[in-house]
Amino acid sequence: MVTPLEEICNELEEEVEACVIAIAKFDYHSKQIQWKYVSHPLNDKYKRMVISYGSGVAGTVMQTGRTFLCRSRKDLPLVLSKYPIVLAEKLQSFAAIPLQTGHLFDAVLLIGYRNEHDLPSEQQWHPYAARISNYLKQGGLS
Repeated sequence: MVTPLEEICNELEEEVEACVIAIAKFDYHSKQIQWKYVSHPLNDKYKRMVISYGSGVAGTVMQTGRTFLCRSRKDLPLVLSKYPIVLAEKLQSFAAIPLQTGHLFDAVLLIGYRNEHDLPSEQQWHPYAARISNYLKQGGLS
């Protein structure tokens, strides 16, 4: 059975021709970030990733509250090992979008490509990001 979140992510994936759609959330108890959902993962490494606020793709997006666009991983500002999700999923380009599920940006939507690919426009991903935010606000992916 497909969950509402999977349905939204599948629609987004088709709309933007992505290889990977992933969602990370901040855990207020542990003060850590974890990837909670990944479509079509290459392995289960994402389940073991624990990211600090301000680190990695998700931590950077949560800290800045700004979309992180990477047209080619060769252009990342830090060494590749600082971006574990990029390594684990062999991403070549991605868009990471902050999601506001409360009073802060405490979740991230990642749209990833395993080859260099034109990144989706905000008009393409924004309606899906809003639907995912609403789903998370209602307690989804706890």
